[in-house]
Amino acid sequence: MIKLDPNVVLAAREGNRAALEEIARCAQRPVFNLAMRMLANRSDAEDATQEILVKIITHLGTVQDVGAAGGWALKVASRHLVRERRRGQLESMRLEFNDFAEDLADGAVSSNESGLSEPEFALAVNEVKIGCTLAMLVCLSRDLRIAYILGEIFELSDTEASSALEISAAAFRQRLRRARDKVTGFVSQTCGIAGAIGACHCERRVVPALKQGRIGCPEAKKLSAARAPVDINTLRRQVQSLEGSRRSAGLMRTNPDFSSGMGELVARVLDELREPGPQRPRAQH
Repeated sequence: MIKLDPNVVLAAREGNRAALEEIARCAQRPVFNLAMRMLANRSDAEDATQEILVKIITHLGTVQDVGAAGGWALKVASRHLVRERRRGQLESMRLEFNDFAEDLADGAVSSNESGLSEPEFALAVNEVKIGCTLAMLVCLSRDLRIAYILGEIFELSDTEASSALEISAAAFRQRLRRARDKVTGFVSQTCGIAGAIGACHCERRVVPALKQGRIGCPEAKKLSAARAPVDINTLRRQVQSLEGSRRSAGLMRTNPDFSSGMGELVARVLDELREPGPQRPRAQH
């Protein structure tokens, strides 16, 4: 998931500025995408990504095998997001699946009342879908959430994911199974994209989401701007063609590869490390 060139890692450990920038650039996108799915809030995810990049850069000297530095960086990111990062804005709401289902069932409105043009409405539906699936993940505990994200969304192997989480493969499989059961149960009963019995349809959530300020603002638009919105009917057919728990995973994987002004973020990270004085990542001998 995170790929770091061993030669670049060695150069960065000696304080080479270009190598440090390369390490940060290679790590920032996968770390940010992991943070977005863990925290479901752009501001929180950017803050967490900066914190994680600082840890990666300043602890390069602890890496025993530079060939496995990418796996080590994922371990740093996972540990931070699960154990050390304070609760994000959405996490602070302490959502549970029952509460979330009630929220989704409240105030569904016909798409004809949105007042949006067809392209605007397609974008709004995409924003609703992204926001809903991210909030859905936050209904899981952090331990179950990251197991689901690594194993089901990013499709890491048991060995890779358990290593990142510093648990046994058996423990990871147990967490993933529990998380999968919870997400699949909710999606199958609630989501109109994943199943015919689901009463919630993104198109009907656009007007309430606009009124509540959940979409239509610059922050929300950034979530769906990474790629053109997928036609919701096409998406529904694609997801419903899958079987069982694969529908939930398929729904989650339709979210974009989240992007941000990460070039500026990388520069901030490196500038932060230079104040009040440069601290070089030192290799252990």
